[in-house]
Amino acid sequence: MIRGNIALERAERFETPYEISKNKLMEAAQKALDKLERDIPKWENNFALDYSINFKYPQGINNHWECGMHTGLYWLAYEMSGNKKFRNVAEKHMPTYRERFDKKVELNDHDVGFVYIPSCIAAYKITGEEKYRQLALDVADYYYHAGYSKKGGFILRDWDCEDMVGACRTMMDTLMNAPFLFWAGIESGKQEYIDAALSQNRTTEKYLIRKDGSSYHHYQFDVETHKPLYGLTWQGASNESCWSRGHAWGVYGFPIAYGYSKEEYLINLHRDVTYYMLNKLPEDFIPHWDYIYAGSNEQPRDSSAGAISVCGMREMCRHLSDDEPQKKIFESASAKMLEAIIDNCTGDIGKEYDGLIYHVTHALPQGLGIDECAIYGDYFYLEALMRFINPTWKGYW
Repeated sequence: MIRGNIALERAERFETPYEISKNKLMEAAQKALDKLERDIPKWENNFALDYSINFKYPQGINNHWECGMHTGLYWLAYEMSGNKKFRNVAEKHMPTYRERFDKKVELNDHDVGFVYIPSCIAAYKITGEEKYRQLALDVADYYYHAGYSKKGGFILRDWDCEDMVGACRTMMDTLMNAPFLFWAGIESGKQEYIDAALSQNRTTEKYLIRKDGSSYHHYQFDVETHKPLYGLTWQGASNESCWSRGHAWGVYGFPIAYGYSKEEYLINLHRDVTYYMLNKLPEDFIPHWDYIYAGSNEQPRDSSAGAISVCGMREMCRHLSDDEPQKKIFESASAKMLEAIIDNCTGDIGKEYDGLIYHVTHALPQGLGIDECAIYGDYFYLEALMRFINPTWKGYW
């Protein structure tokens, strides 16, 4: 399929260079850091569950996919501020990742990278401690051997569930888990890990990204042969719609893959999925929960999809030359989207809220976390701020 041919509609919204004032960025970052520091007693020995209920996070243990991003918040906050209180919280969390791996707690699915990249890989990059590197490599080896389909060339969604039809799928989310194998392949010298990550991106491009730049959330493969069958969704509005957070994993995941692989097709592919997203943005630049509802004033938003997409555009800008036309578009669009989140999703709503941002929609078809906070929204918001405040920040992914 030819890529790089999606036109940017209403290009005038993004063609003029746009910057967020340094004062606004620093105030937003300080507000986030103050909230994280204030809530340390609540979270130094606990983890927030997936999404808030009435804007309050339920407390739990390290047993779900968002836990890595909860720990990652504190590594980010430490790097941003130098405040050792944040590092202390992250380090208190770290033993639970070894325990979780030893007991294989909720690790038999595609989201293992979400758990271990912003926790263990971040810890290794920041502290240099070998124990974090070795744990991440041990987990990556398990991830590759248990979860990668050599027949299909993709990472399985869930490789030990009873519903084998559902298990024999891959999904957009996995693009943000594949970097776990890129990193592990480079660290260990095992080319098979890198080949698996490359294949995951190619399979996603071939089957999950539609001609118009939109995306399926999942793609179903034959249980026996692992040959492709059809696209579908779980959290989107319909099988043929485009769930905004799932799509955001592509806006961010493809640039990360390009950073590791330098495969040129990823540049045009990323342009297509990103231009599709920009074409569907409402006037206030905060995505609806599904892009099929572009133009609607009735449907909930998902600020987390916006924050993830901001990170993705800024990541791709690192790899584009100044004469690439989409670079200026991405710089301007990411600034407008982040500023919109600062202005519309972090203010006073007349009640206390645990998250750093609100207007996140976790899973609307299932009735879960609608117009609430979510820990992954908090993480990618803080990462987006980091990318603007410190453009040379190396990242965890």
